Order: sequence, then C-alpha cells, then structure tokens
Amino acid sequence: MLDVRHAIEREAHEASVPVTPEDRRKHLDYLQAVVTRQAASSAAAKGWVLPVVTATYGFALTQRAWPLAFLGLLGLLLFAYLDAHYLNTERRFRKLYVIVAQSLRSVPLFTLNPDDADDPVEEDSDGSVNRWQRLKRKYVPGRDIWYSWSIAPFYGALALLGVGVIVAVIWRYGLDAG
Repeated sequence: MLDVRHAIEREAHEASVPVTPEDRRKHLDYLQAVVTRQAASSAAAKGWVLPVVTATYGFALTQRAWPLAFLGLLGLLLFAYLDAHYLNTERRFRKLYVIVAQSLRSVPLFTLNPDDADDPVEEDSDGSVNRWQRLKRKYVPGRDIWYSWSIAPFYGALALLGVGVIVAVIWRYGLDAG
C-alpha cells in the first residue's frame, strides 16, 4: 500500500513541476554518462578475459592438466555473464534515454532508475508484484543479449578454444592427466 501512495505522490509532483528544456538536457547528459560507463565496463571485461583465459589455457597445455582448462572455461563464463549484464544495463538506460528525449512517458525528473522506463510488471493473483520477474528483468540478460554480436561470437570462440584445449589434453595424455 505504501508503494501505491508513493507512486500517487510522485505522479502529483511530476504533474505540478514543468520540465524545462534545460532540465531535460541535463537529465539526458546524466543518462548518457551512465551509458558510456556501461560501455567502458563492457570493454574492460573483454580486455581482462583475454589474458585470463589464454594464460589458463596455456598453463593447462603445458601442465597437461585439463581441469585447469575447465577452470578457464568457468572464468570465461563469469566474464561473459558480467559483459552481458553490462550490455543489458546499457540497453535499459538507452531505453530510458529515448523515453526522456522523446517525452514518450512521464518519468521522475532526473531519474537514473531504468525501471522507470519499463512497462509495469504484472501483479500476482494476491495483488503483489512478482519479485522474481523484477529480479529477472534486472539481473538475467535475455536471449537477445546473449546472441548479440558483441557477446556470442567473442565468448563463443574463446569457449570453443577452451573445449579444444580440454579435448587435446585428454586425447593426448588421457583423463588421468592433471
């Protein structure tokens, strides 16, 4: 009930305060800064994953230990999720940017909450908002993110390389290697 009261108060406040062009410009500047930060974090994740997995794969080959290559694959999965999360967050902020820029919907002035750009989450039968749907939307990147040109080819190639290292070590030295 408290959330409803806050939403009504926020709507009343938004209706009473006109958004000036300068306010909108400043809001867009803030949103663009967040999008830029997300893109830089994504690039940093890609920059860190290369030396980590190549060192792990190389060490697995020299030590003839396939579990090390498997460890490299786990690290790769961690970096892939991190990068996909950054891309997902960046897309959510871009959506908010478009809504603010085109005044498609009323959002709180200077909001940096990308949830304000989303369509409302459906309520359960008891009237409460499903927490899982909210968490999923926020933290689980969708298929379109995982299959995007910046995630699937990059991490897929490194994963294939890791599987190749595991197969090569096992084929050459047997399952007992490591």
